[in-house]
Amino acid sequence: MTWLPQSFILMPLWRSLPKRWTDPWISVLDPIWSYQERFYPFSVHGDAFLVVSPGGLYLANASPTLIHQIALRRTDWVKPVEHYSVAEHFGPNVLTTEGSTWRDHRKVSSGAFNERSNAVVWKESVKQAEKMIKAWERRNDGGAKGGMWVKDVYPDAATTSLHIISRSGFGVRLLWDGEEMGEGEEADEGYERFTSHTPRGGHTMTFKESMHTMLRDFIWMGVFSKATLKRLPFKQTRKVYEGYTNFNDYLHELLELKKTAIGNGLVERDTFDLMGISSVLISLLEASQCPFHIPSRPIQQINNN
Repeated sequence: MTWLPQSFILMPLWRSLPKRWTDPWISVLDPIWSYQERFYPFSVHGDAFLVVSPGGLYLANASPTLIHQIALRRTDWVKPVEHYSVAEHFGPNVLTTEGSTWRDHRKVSSGAFNERSNAVVWKESVKQAEKMIKAWERRNDGGAKGGMWVKDVYPDAATTSLHIISRSGFGVRLLWDGEEMGEGEEADEGYERFTSHTPRGGHTMTFKESMHTMLRDFIWMGVFSKATLKRLPFKQTRKVYEGYTNFNDYLHELLELKKTAIGNGLVERDTFDLMGISSVLISLLEASQCPFHIPSRPIQQINNN
């Protein structure tokens, strides 16, 4: 992960050197070479080759036979978890663990991914696409001037994705600019702080802004520790830390809301339970003597994932 930020500086310098000095290894040093170069390095070096560096060996593989063998013997290929610590923004998770610990995290997260989840995401995707078009219409006075012009689709497409994740996964409906809650669409009790256009409940960012900051700038969390981000004298890094602390607090508040709802026998049907929250909490509640007493370890695993 350390190489990723360094590559933005070093790769342009190395590419400016004479090709006879850097060919053929320069192309595979780029962190995203597989997207830029595609199959070209394999046509030069073969279906499988090693990239040797002071930090270790990297196997690039396009051999169907080798891929098949690796897939059949996946337990023989242990994940180098020491390289994944940069992804532990909230703690150990299904990506950064291995063995029995990984199985515990997988048990927490796997329940969210099924055909019902796909149907929920599809339904919400259609709804958000329609709302995006309505947002364009508002910016163009409803097309009254004879057309609707959209200069750049990307920001709105990113917003659409953000809204889909929020509503489908967390049960939080986010509003577009200029949009108000329609009839029968009031925020559920306790969720007002998440749908508000202004920060509430001691937060310095809205739920939408904090989630957007984490999705957009998460790479900074891998480059610097949270303590360093807090102390660096740069507006961008401090905003990343602010987004992290706000989003982390929002996640804990969401879990508390869901614990209360499930304890009262209420299970949401219009969300796909992003990380298996409902199924895990229900089983924990059933096994608990007290209806609202849930062991902290599974709850922390939900938050981490």
